[in-house]
Amino acid sequence: MSEVLLSVEGVRKYFPVGGGWFAAREHVRAVDGVDLVIAPGETLGLVGESGCGKSTLGRVILRLIEADAGRIVFEGRDLRELGRTEMRNARRHAQIIFQDPYASLNPRMTIGEAIGEGPRVHGLLEGEALDARVAELLETVGLRPDHAGRYPHEFSGGQRQRVGIARALALEPSLIIADEPVSSLDVSIQAQILNLLLDLQERFGIAYLFISHDLRVVHHLCDRVAVMYLGRIVELAPSAELYDQTQHPYTEALLSAVPVPEPGGGRERIVLKGDVPSPIHPPSGCPFHPRCPRAEDRCSREEPALREVGAGHLSACHLAPF
Repeated sequence: MSEVLLSVEGVRKYFPVGGGWFAAREHVRAVDGVDLVIAPGETLGLVGESGCGKSTLGRVILRLIEADAGRIVFEGRDLRELGRTEMRNARRHAQIIFQDPYASLNPRMTIGEAIGEGPRVHGLLEGEALDARVAELLETVGLRPDHAGRYPHEFSGGQRQRVGIARALALEPSLIIADEPVSSLDVSIQAQILNLLLDLQERFGIAYLFISHDLRVVHHLCDRVAVMYLGRIVELAPSAELYDQTQHPYTEALLSAVPVPEPGGGRERIVLKGDVPSPIHPPSGCPFHPRCPRAEDRCSREEPALREVGAGHLSACHLAPF
């Protein structure tokens, strides 16, 4: 990859749980040593089961949650080393779209106020110039300029998510972290929002970290896909190759569960045994080995490294390539 917009190196985030005054505290290993790279204008998909750490990683990258370890290098600067003022300026270039399009909007602010808040706070625009920018953004995301005076409860879920996208665009970012932006929407509305995101990327050259549990959506939208399990990346590959030449048993199981509209057109269903292990006490060796249909003796003893098994294709499995 010739250019790098965002580089995440060995990032870790543990959340303390339990423990009293004299007892040692345990930790939920939400993000456990993640490495990722995103190029300008690229869409990297991040997928995995609920609770695997996807959303936490997105928030850690923007320092909405502080990491415990690692480097987050964005546009050549390590965000973890920036002071408050520098970090505030850096956030102009990296924005987020939240999963819930209603909870992410202040019900006491009009849509115009919500979209214009970023440019106003950063001292970029005010008065009529700000109003014109808000109107332009509303039209960009498929809403009318006269919607600016309305409140969030007056809009549908899809319209509210368009407002969230307009708010993310307001500061002209080079990176947007989209945290399951269509999971709470109807299927027909999902398609509209996804097509809008693609159109905006083509027009403005925005890079996305697209977090989702829906592998169909990720396949449609993303250039590369990273698969996350128990806070770790277990496979990363170009989108088409990940779907056609899977090199991790967990990814195989995820893909086998994707519904296919044609009868008999899907993969053979792989039903994983057992439950997801506790992120407080993850298994020794490969974290997936207790549920893996391919597991061997060494899988319970040796933790596999995320290594290249093909051109641009990484897998954390002792048995890859299959």
